[in-house]
Amino acid sequence: MRYSDSVPGVHALRRDLGLSYTPEHWDETRLAAWRCRNLLERSLTHASKQAFVSAWLRALLDTEGFTLARANHLKFTLRKLLDENIRRLRREAVNRAYQDVLFGEGRETRVMVGGDFLFEFDPQGYAPSRDYDPRRSEYGHWDFRKHFHGRIGDFDSKEEFECAVQLDMLAQAGRIRYWVRNLVNRGGGSFFLQKASGRFYPDFVCVRNDGTILVVEYKGAQGWTDAQDDRDIGALWAELSEGACRFVMVRNRQWQDIDAQLA
Repeated sequence: MRYSDSVPGVHALRRDLGLSYTPEHWDETRLAAWRCRNLLERSLTHASKQAFVSAWLRALLDTEGFTLARANHLKFTLRKLLDENIRRLRREAVNRAYQDVLFGEGRETRVMVGGDFLFEFDPQGYAPSRDYDPRRSEYGHWDFRKHFHGRIGDFDSKEEFECAVQLDMLAQAGRIRYWVRNLVNRGGGSFFLQKASGRFYPDFVCVRNDGTILVVEYKGAQGWTDAQDDRDIGALWAELSEGACRFVMVRNRQWQDIDAQLA
């Protein structure tokens, strides 16, 4: 360490001097251009970036006490904040468009559920990354007899296992034909509903006695509030299927909600 670095106040003095110095050739236009070139959002056109960054930087410089020198000194930090702001605005725009298309007025003319898009029970298309093994399962033992495949994808919780038991009991009682533990992101062995923020993979897909589809999702008390968008897209999918599909999200072992969908 040099002696001058140990003198109290030297670091603060250097910082203040740096913030009071306007670098040569770094004016507002060049700083805005640098930010445009270094934005990570590739979906924006250059013209859109230029207009947004210029307005954003101008508003920042109009803030009391925020100078061009300070903006240049903090340009990497500000670039990160700008990236985060653009990503947030993009997510909000996508969510608004998603809501308008799927849930806005006239949705019946824009969205359709047809037989070509229903889940296909393929005897050869089921390959879970982890199988349910009753000998080693931490959730419990059950002799599943009505699962469509010989293999069963493992469960994520004891309550989810209990939901599967309920479905198997209903199938053994003749209330449904068969059911399948749905897989996540496993190609043809997966059923999903598209959301604005990704895909929703319900827990179970069942075939009712009349051949229609019943999709079942289980949520505990903690996950219920955050699953509103899952309930919305599931209900819409069922509504637009013209009776070919049903959807239910079960909460806190309220198995009667499944019974209601079999009436």
